[in-house]
Amino acid sequence: MRNRKGRIMFRRPLAVLAVLVVALPAHAQDAPKRLGKSGAWEAYVYPEGGGKVCYMAAQADRLQGGDKGRVGSAIAITHRPKSPGEVSLIAGYGFKKESEAEIQIGGMKHTFFTNGKSAWAKDSKADGAIVTAMIKGREVTVRAVPNKGGAVTDSVPLSGFGDALAAIDKACGVKR
Repeated sequence: MRNRKGRIMFRRPLAVLAVLVVALPAHAQDAPKRLGKSGAWEAYVYPEGGGKVCYMAAQADRLQGGDKGRVGSAIAITHRPKSPGEVSLIAGYGFKKESEAEIQIGGMKHTFFTNGKSAWAKDSKADGAIVTAMIKGREVTVRAVPNKGGAVTDSVPLSGFGDALAAIDKACGVKR
């Protein structure tokens, strides 16, 4: 099992999901190609280092707590050539230093380690369990503590998740 502590995948802070589309492949050679939108989820692919990176993301549609007017969390699933199915959170705020974020899908809970405005599951086994739960679930509840203010709870809908996942699986040759 690999530990991703300290791995920074996202290079820029995100204010809205549209920024995610630009920031995630910021280091890519070519602009991302939109694979489509399904429900709350948008899917993209772009070339990187002779391979492909495929990702999908959705923004929270319900927010509780935190500063008035804050941007909600987004969730992304990313397939890279040697690490398919990586689950990450991207917040519209900085996480409290050395804090953890938690997601809940139905009765299943997973803890994420945080760094700046991003958070990741502890390893690829957790990523797989989370993706499986997301396929079956209705929404993901994200609980976290920003570096300023009190705890926040965001809800990310899973409508369209299965179709968006199928699109990035196909584009990057991931078998389920």
